[in-house]
Amino acid sequence: MSAGYAITTYKIQLNYKHLDWFKQTQALFDNVLAFYYQLLEKQPEALSLTNQNLLRHLELQTIKQRDGTLPKTPLPFEKIPLYFRRAAINAAISMYRSYTSKLRDWEAGQEKQMENEELRVENSGTESQSDSGLNQIGKADLFQYSPLSILNSPLKKGRPSRPRRLHMSMLYYKGMYKDFDEKSIMLKLYTGKAWAWVKHRYTGRPFPENAERMSPTIVTKKKKVMLHIPVKEIVEDSRTAKERVQQNEKFVAVALTGSDTLAVCTTIQADGRATAPYFIKGGKELAHRRKLLLGYTKRGIAGNNAPRLMTQPIGNDALVVPQEHRPNKKYYEKITRVTDHYAHEVSREIVDYAIKQGAKLIVLPELKESFDQAKKPYLGKSPYDFIGRRIARYVQYKAWQKGLVAMTSKPYYASTRCYYCGASIAKHNTEYQNPSPNFYGGKNFVCKEGHKGSTALNSARNLGKGFYERFYTGVA
Repeated sequence: MSAGYAITTYKIQLNYKHLDWFKQTQALFDNVLAFYYQLLEKQPEALSLTNQNLLRHLELQTIKQRDGTLPKTPLPFEKIPLYFRRAAINAAISMYRSYTSKLRDWEAGQEKQMENEELRVENSGTESQSDSGLNQIGKADLFQYSPLSILNSPLKKGRPSRPRRLHMSMLYYKGMYKDFDEKSIMLKLYTGKAWAWVKHRYTGRPFPENAERMSPTIVTKKKKVMLHIPVKEIVEDSRTAKERVQQNEKFVAVALTGSDTLAVCTTIQADGRATAPYFIKGGKELAHRRKLLLGYTKRGIAGNNAPRLMTQPIGNDALVVPQEHRPNKKYYEKITRVTDHYAHEVSREIVDYAIKQGAKLIVLPELKESFDQAKKPYLGKSPYDFIGRRIARYVQYKAWQKGLVAMTSKPYYASTRCYYCGASIAKHNTEYQNPSPNFYGGKNFVCKEGHKGSTALNSARNLGKGFYERFYTGVA
């Protein structure tokens, strides 16, 4: 069994005494990045080189050589550490490659649209000439369909623009940090006049044992300084999902809902039986905390003297506004953090359940990334309402860390058919409510054959049943 690895970014908070030193260092990093970015713009043909060769190519143009040869374009900054400069060069290369790639894709799309437009013009001209009432196209029509008019058409909209702000958080290679232990780290910072080694204590979750800590990134936001550290862990079982299926291993099927039960798990045995149902709750708590935070945004807009129950076009309606332009932005940021917290908690419980059951594979429903394209009512809401996508995304990397593989499967009729007999189901909440096949949100179901139970558990079993029938049937 071959081994692999998993890389997870740990975010820890630094305790500092000189915030201005971090800002001075970040400003210098951005200036060096901008210098090399502008140098790349003058020689776009250099992008044909690999990143390592391109870095060396830019260094030869900007720094003094060992034999005393002066550079063509000297770096206008003094005493820049080697690894600090190389981190800035790599950041500039990454930004410029990203911009040119987007521009190239846009230009290719524009050429294709122009070809289609010209073809439409030719077809339109042929049809107009064949018309007995119109022997020729008028001047206005010629101008309307001329190549110049095509260039001036709305097809030019959407052109990628050069990055307005040449900024990227500082990546610290070895040589810019040292003495990195479980409680503190020494960082090389620019004080505005000179470089200094400064020891910082930090707070955060502990690092796993026998894990490799890679080059950290310093992220400064207002008065908070964070250290983002990629941690590399060895994964003993790196088999693919196909290999696990071929070995006829049992797996866990998961249904994600928008109710109090955020996720329901069931184990599908090697013979296809669904066993050990497991419910993970927390939806009501999450909805309550969101409601409180949205209430703060409404009261903040209305003012302190506004009636308590005054309705405002804020709340959920404000979620379509870009986050940086929202009033009371801090409350919307709290909603995001609260949602992420519950998504992490639920995803961890799913992985722990799979480990406890001895499963090596987790099957999740395939959810479309765009909320506009979603078909089901609860999938069409904003990401602040349905956290299933976040849960599925977090399960995938958490599972891989533990030697499991998480994959998605299309939930064909998972929520509309009975697991036992395949008949259509009717949903309801209580025994006093009339079941209906069109009722959304029903916690319970009943089918024509008399089978009944939890709707979410029925969906999880159907998802596992469909996956088993497609991939496990016929496996020796």
